[in-house]
Amino acid sequence: MQGAGRRSVTRALVALAAAVVALCASAVPSVAAESPITLSVQLGYHNTLKLGQWMPVGVDVTNRGPDFEGTLEVQASNSAGGPPMGAAIYEAPVSLASGATKHYRTYISMDFPGAVSVRVVQGGHVVASQDLTSPNTFSGLLVGILSDRPSTLDALGSLHPGGTAPQVEHVAAADLSDSAPVLRAFDVIAIDDFASDTLTSAQKAGLEDYVLQGGSLLTGTGGAWRKTLSGLPAALVPMSITGSTVTPSLGALGGAKGVEVATGNVNPGATAWLSDGTLPLVVEARTGQGMIALATFDWAQDAVTGASDYATVLRQTLVRLTYGSISNPTTAGQMVTKLGAGSSISVAMKGGTLAQALGAIPALDLPAWWLIGTLVFLYVLLVGPVNYFVLRAVGRRALAWITVPTIALVASAGAYGTSVITKGTSVLVNEVSVIHVEPGSSRAAQEEYTGIMTPTRGDYQVGLGGDRSLVSPIYYYSGNTSDSSLAAMRINTVSSDITLPGMTAFTLRGFANEGMLANAPDVSGQAQLVGGQVSGVIKNSSAIEFTDGVVISGNSFQKIGALRPGENTSFSMQPSPATYGGQPLTIYPSNYQFNGMYPNNTNDVEREMETRSAVISTVIPNIYIGAPGSSVAVAVLWTRQPFQAVTVNGSHPRTYVESAVVLELPIERIGAGSMPSGIVQGRIIDLNADTSGSAGPPGIVVAQSGSITYSFDPALAPGTRLRSASIVSSNPYGAKGVPGATGTVGTVKAQAWDWSQGAWVDLGYADTGTTLVPDSAVNPTTGEVVMKLSSDGQFMTGSLSLQGSVG
Repeated sequence: MQGAGRRSVTRALVALAAAVVALCASAVPSVAAESPITLSVQLGYHNTLKLGQWMPVGVDVTNRGPDFEGTLEVQASNSAGGPPMGAAIYEAPVSLASGATKHYRTYISMDFPGAVSVRVVQGGHVVASQDLTSPNTFSGLLVGILSDRPSTLDALGSLHPGGTAPQVEHVAAADLSDSAPVLRAFDVIAIDDFASDTLTSAQKAGLEDYVLQGGSLLTGTGGAWRKTLSGLPAALVPMSITGSTVTPSLGALGGAKGVEVATGNVNPGATAWLSDGTLPLVVEARTGQGMIALATFDWAQDAVTGASDYATVLRQTLVRLTYGSISNPTTAGQMVTKLGAGSSISVAMKGGTLAQALGAIPALDLPAWWLIGTLVFLYVLLVGPVNYFVLRAVGRRALAWITVPTIALVASAGAYGTSVITKGTSVLVNEVSVIHVEPGSSRAAQEEYTGIMTPTRGDYQVGLGGDRSLVSPIYYYSGNTSDSSLAAMRINTVSSDITLPGMTAFTLRGFANEGMLANAPDVSGQAQLVGGQVSGVIKNSSAIEFTDGVVISGNSFQKIGALRPGENTSFSMQPSPATYGGQPLTIYPSNYQFNGMYPNNTNDVEREMETRSAVISTVIPNIYIGAPGSSVAVAVLWTRQPFQAVTVNGSHPRTYVESAVVLELPIERIGAGSMPSGIVQGRIIDLNADTSGSAGPPGIVVAQSGSITYSFDPALAPGTRLRSASIVSSNPYGAKGVPGATGTVGTVKAQAWDWSQGAWVDLGYADTGTTLVPDSAVNPTTGEVVMKLSSDGQFMTGSLSLQGSVG
């Protein structure tokens, strides 16, 4: 009976323990559900992310409990594969008093659709999280609008140039980034009826950087011209406005009545592509690599929005700023970049191109001669005179059989230990910098690509100095892309420090970052075409000594020698536009590129050639595959000076640097002589055809029924005229008419604008050849030729350029 009683007590205790465990287990989700920390997340612009661009992630963290200290983590992944093979974690410290709410903002870049996770962590435990497994992503046109009127320019969203409508986002002033790489996500930034002087100085500088580096800015004025323009940098205003007037009727806007139009003088270098008589309506100018367009009317005026030609003018303005952007001066470049035939080339994508160069382990440096000499001298001194005199002094010279081997072993161990301390524990860093300078600007776009090899296991802290939070990992050269540690790269968005956790001995990891470089190298130049030759001068007004460089124009190039501070150098070459399927342009041949050799343990010359080839392929895409590209001259100047200070665990590692300063040299003047094809390429100024879902061959645009209008605008020298003009069409895939869904081929019709008649005239168009242009279709003042291709069926258009003679 006593045993039975003990068993009953035991059962009761077990049941009680089980109940306690069950109660604790059931309480866990309740505690988690009642976390005092809550999150509100805003992805991108209205929860939409543009692929290949830096997009904001706004997080509001609210604390309904006691004072809180933790870490906010934002993690994005590219689930479809591709660069980067994994995800970075962007983190920031969180400090919240009881009842407080704080707003945090960071930026992520995704090349493929994937999940985004936001969480708050304390002591290694997640206290709040929000996962977005399928955020909205797109790769089309994105227009950001700053306006005090919520519906201004919403009509852009109903336009379909190319068959797809732009995504229009109204942006508050507080949400406008001051970083040009972040603003680059917008294909156009529009400002209309907005007090621009409310922007901070950093935002204004960021907006100017955005345009100089290839962005497009659209402004509206009218009666509110002071309000809209007063805070903008002078470089972004192409017209000197002095007042405004109300017009009875504007024929260029379909007879719109009572429109208030700003008046003044068009600045030198700017043009009014739309006018009503002598009254400019839309003024356009190039600024750096970008475009600015100023409408002398308010885009939101009822008289304007109700005009019959409003949609047409708005479409043409949008096309000129996007598909006709001068930062993509070829048809292939415009359409591939802007129509989303592939997502934009992100810094992570470019880093993949440079991955082999970043992964190349340099040959070990030989010890200094004086160090080797000192060791040899000490060894000879010890094993010879010192050993002899010591043994003789103690009367034990027979011990030399023991002391000599001992001295040799000690010397060998000392040499080995010294080498381990000086070389064996050193972190190796390969750093590639690409600096895009704009003449006259003290700031430049900066791209940095870094590969790090560590000698021992552990976590490594990498410091870059300054604000370097726009960081993407590079994993191309990792042999094990399934390694979970690859996704653990951490970027502190406050300190800009990078944590590389779980590094193993002699493992290479890499990352890319970008931003704007203050105090950019003062390098300038100019190019011209005279006598059929592209020539020019490059001036180095900086304190940097460039070891050498190269100037590239189409399929021609010329290497230049050292360029010291204060020196100039000239170049001259026969233009040779790249052609489809042509031979790759070989500037810096490397064994890896042409013989397939793995780049590790290569000599210094081989590493340099490989790195330079990779850099040029990021600066001029498709240069090595024979696809047509711009004939704008591009100068690439090389230096071994670093443009960022990399530290690892607080120390400066052994660093191998290759830096490129890139300067574009557009043809500023075309003088007397022949003007070959490829120099003046067609710029799209109107697109009224459906190109969506039409997958053409590389460099070819396939359009459904409709029209595409091109402008060919040579920079003729004063007092010269263009004669014997013709348009050259390059397309290796055959005639531009292709079978449609029914098997029929659309007939391509070509027309040129006759400047004397003010009307379109037909041309005898050659699909893959030369089309003659009548003299009346050449603007007698500027030499501009405008051609429109149209069809009632499916058709293709390739690379188009203007040729002739100038005299």
